[in-house]
Amino acid sequence: GDIAIAFFMVGVPASFLVGCLADVIQKRSLLFLWVILIGEGACFATYFITTYAQLYWCRALTGMSVGGALPLIYSVLGDYYEPKDRGWVSGAISMGCGIGISFGQGAAGILGPRYGWGTPFLVVSVIAIICAIAVWMFVPEVQRGMSERISSRNHQTLESDREQDTVLPNQQQQLQQNGLDGSEVEMAESWNSDGPMRRQLHSRATLVATDSPTKGLYVQQLDNRSIPSQQDPKSKGSYLSNFYRDTIHPHFQTTATLLRCPSVLLGIFQGAPGCVPWGIVNTFLNDYLSSDRGLPVEGATLIILLFGFGNFLGTIQGGVGSSYLYAKYGPRYPALLSGGAAIAGCLPMWALINYNFDINSDENNNNGDDYFANGASAITFGTYFTPGIIAIVAGSMSGITGPIVKSTLQNVTMPQMRGQAFALLNTFDDFGRGLGPAFVAWMIENLGGRTRAFNIGVLGWILCGILNTMLFCTVERDEEKVRVGVEQKMAVDKDENESRDWDENNEVRDNLEFS
Repeated sequence: GDIAIAFFMVGVPASFLVGCLADVIQKRSLLFLWVILIGEGACFATYFITTYAQLYWCRALTGMSVGGALPLIYSVLGDYYEPKDRGWVSGAISMGCGIGISFGQGAAGILGPRYGWGTPFLVVSVIAIICAIAVWMFVPEVQRGMSERISSRNHQTLESDREQDTVLPNQQQQLQQNGLDGSEVEMAESWNSDGPMRRQLHSRATLVATDSPTKGLYVQQLDNRSIPSQQDPKSKGSYLSNFYRDTIHPHFQTTATLLRCPSVLLGIFQGAPGCVPWGIVNTFLNDYLSSDRGLPVEGATLIILLFGFGNFLGTIQGGVGSSYLYAKYGPRYPALLSGGAAIAGCLPMWALINYNFDINSDENNNNGDDYFANGASAITFGTYFTPGIIAIVAGSMSGITGPIVKSTLQNVTMPQMRGQAFALLNTFDDFGRGLGPAFVAWMIENLGGRTRAFNIGVLGWILCGILNTMLFCTVERDEEKVRVGVEQKMAVDKDENESRDWDENNEVRDNLEFS
């Protein structure tokens, strides 16, 4: 238990640290390599340990790879793939995680008894390090926000190239609806023109894309003379205050911005009630089927394996279905699929919990335990067929939601905020993995047994489904904010490039006149 706690206690801060770095560092493949080397290096060292303290710290450092890799992976993939493709990409990542867990368990079961318990750690860590080196060497770096830029250009309907790369003039009404005053709207209009403000932008003003709880994403004009520079004596402070202002405070602002987004909040908190049914499945269901429902240990394990197989199928359905609905009907409809699947999954789960396997009936034997102890085989194919189908359906329904939530979270966050968004999601998932079983254990103790506690605990998927369905009302608006914000950032970048070219041309002209 202490080792498991240490694993996640390191994984949670590592998730936040790597998530913040993923939002600012350009060479993210190198960052990925270092995250894997630290975590899997500790996993590799597990093979050589001789004391419990060494095992404790090796497993704790391994949590860094698990906690830090996922926010970084989704941050990078969000820049590689457009919103309509992120559903199946998230499904592929979820399937890869499932395959990796199965491979690790298989390696432990096959290699451990024959070569020693530390051998699986050695094999798995070497494979992970080789894969990380391959990513660093062969996967090209992608510009942050590249997929949003491509998607925004495809979204434009105007014929002019300049209008495709700048804030559109007809956004005045939209800016006013977002609560901007007249001067800000006039500023945005001037941005699209070749007036004095645009020509003098290089010398006295800067335009930045800003987020506001009342205005959303909008363009703000800052006077360069009002911005303190590092050379300005008045702006100098202590090293710690400057470090906080320049390094830590922006990440706090990013987190606050994320928590003001309704879709981000729904995507993060929908997992809280869902952790209760997952606590039942992961911690208690195997023992419940064998102890309370009369299945032998092998039979209960088979049911759990079939549930896992169904979850694998559901992950595929969720990823492919999300991409199809997004491309066909728009960004709102994947939320209906994820919410409906979570709610519908309660029915086969209830059926599995309350299924009467009928293996201790009089026609078999009055004492099921003695019957199996005597080597008889009352459990036939028919005994497993119906509950096996129920387990596959329950697992399939439970696997649909995950890829959709992750792709939605990518779609409603700005590229420079995506790492921290997935760090928040990963943190809540980790806490859910720990609190879910604890809450189920509390229900078992206070609700009169496991059957009643499990039937009530499955209701968590209904709450999870409701929160996922509520994304139908928020995701389109939040995704449009991201699209407008990216377009404005593109316009800022273009204007800065033009101003730089203007300065260079003036410098050349001044040099010619002087000569």
